[in-house]
Amino acid sequence: MTRPDTKVLDSWAMVAWVCDESGATAVHALLELGEAGRVRLLMSVLNVGETFYTLAKRRNLGIAEQFLRYLAFLPVEVCVPDRAGVMAAARIKAVKAVAYGDSFAIALAQAEDASVVTGDDEIRQCGLVPVDWVGR
Repeated sequence: MTRPDTKVLDSWAMVAWVCDESGATAVHALLELGEAGRVRLLMSVLNVGETFYTLAKRRNLGIAEQFLRYLAFLPVEVCVPDRAGVMAAARIKAVKAVAYGDSFAIALAQAEDASVVTGDDEIRQCGLVPVDWVGR
């Protein structure tokens, strides 16, 4: 059996999905593929935190807490970076114009030979990983 494609979800994609913004349909389709075992979905715990605070600021704390409860049932592996993963992200941030949280999604994608699912143009423009664009 072949290994399914691996994709890293960044906070942009998850916020779009939760808030039913542009890209939500594409993210929902990926979650269904993940549920069917046809794609492996990963997310850095730092991007989980970024999603949480973004939802709390844009909407409210209740929606952010609800996201965390739903995440436990989604076909998404939450990855905690070790020291090497943190330093890989720091090196990316040091040389590319990306947000620190984005550098963790990029580093995880590099480590897992994956693409990043995003609508964040900084990630797309950095050129370090393949991007599955779900933005406008």
